[in-house]
Amino acid sequence: MFKSIEELNAAVAAHKRNHKLSKTEIAVLDVLARYSCKNIGKSWLAKSTIARLVGKSRRTVIRACNRLEALGIIRQYERRRETGDRRQTSNLIVIQSAAVTPAMSRQEAGSRNYKNKINTYATEAPTHGALKRSIPAELFSALKPYFNDRDMYKAIGVLYRAKASIDRSILVENHASDFIDGLQSAVFAYKRGKVRNLFGYLFRVWQSVTAEIARKRAQMAGRCTYFAYFADYLAAE
Repeated sequence: MFKSIEELNAAVAAHKRNHKLSKTEIAVLDVLARYSCKNIGKSWLAKSTIARLVGKSRRTVIRACNRLEALGIIRQYERRRETGDRRQTSNLIVIQSAAVTPAMSRQEAGSRNYKNKINTYATEAPTHGALKRSIPAELFSALKPYFNDRDMYKAIGVLYRAKASIDRSILVENHASDFIDGLQSAVFAYKRGKVRNLFGYLFRVWQSVTAEIARKRAQMAGRCTYFAYFADYLAAE
């Protein structure tokens, strides 16, 4: 893919110019580039190792890698044993060539690569302040790279309908990271052609996320009831 370290570095620099990346995503990309010089552009670093190198949690690194993949900057591959339990043995992360040249506008790039970017920043209208203020900042930041103004409203509507169909009492702001994980998985499935209707799939994914949150909350409530009963029993003795 890359014939030299210089080509790899140029591609990484182009990706940084062409995409609005967070500090964590830039740090992860830099680590991947730094540790993919033997096989240029290919890294076998574990997510836990990347997390240690960038000073973030493993979950944060997974989310950063998923977004980099959604933007077409990297590709992630799971390597599994050939026989037996087929358990995963290592990760392979491949930095992609920069599909957008400095002379190409983001609108032109988006029209050529809609699946990889879902929507380009250039075609987005500035998101209304009312929406930004009405949802958790973490959720807003996760949605913004994938949806224009109109579709972001639609996605938020899907989220709240999916949540309400399972348990209206669950607050999105208390479980933003869980709903964001669901968003990421849906976007990757759509990007890889496994899903045709992104919003329909998002509804089902967010229903599943809500159901899991409700299940854990019920378990916790049951434990609290048991301990309260036990405390009352000891007090009566």
